Amino acid sequence: MKTQSKNTMLAMALFIGSMAFQSCEKHDDNHQHTDEGELITKVEVYLVDSLTKDTLFAAWSDKDGIGGNNPILPDTFKLKQGKMYFGRVKFYTNHDAISYHDITEEILNEGVNHIICYNVQSIVMPSTSLFMIRTDEDVNKKVLGFQTEWYAPSTFDQGTVNIRLKHQPGIKDGTCDPGETDVEVNFPYLVK
Repeated sequence: MKTQSKNTMLAMALFIGSMAFQSCEKHDDNHQHTDEGELITKVEVYLVDSLTKDTLFAAWSDKDGIGGNNPILPDTFKLKQGKMYFGRVKFYTNHDAISYHDITEEILNEGVNHIICYNVQSIVMPSTSLFMIRTDEDVNKKVLGFQTEWYAPSTFDQGTVNIRLKHQPGIKDGTCDPGETDVEVNFPYLVK
């Protein structure tokens, strides 16, 4: 029974992780643009334990973009019950299918046109659910999402955190509804 449950959980995590996708829009080679979507080929998430300062890391990448080879799925974040973590996310692109170019600062500079959305999807019933808040803002005082605080519940929990970079030029209202999605990735987590 335990083996079947573990296999089901693993299959579910792989299925959810494989649903990650990205926008097809590319920006020009000199990276100067104001209203185009980003071609994101790698997403990194760092979580730092607020007390011990231990760092957890997970990354998703799809070096050759949509089609071609399957993306490399992120490892599972192993969080401790009742802990708080400081989170940050980084975005990369590549134009040559060989090396990555960090465009986090570029997106941050265009913060009035972007928002990073987080959606926790717990598979534990009844849901105990990981909780998070975004702690940074753009120059117009609208939520951004590069920096977060993650609060692990005091009981077992498991699921995924869906992270979306939304492109919202001229329509950003602080919600995740308007605009196009530049990249969307599911990061699995386990709280024990």
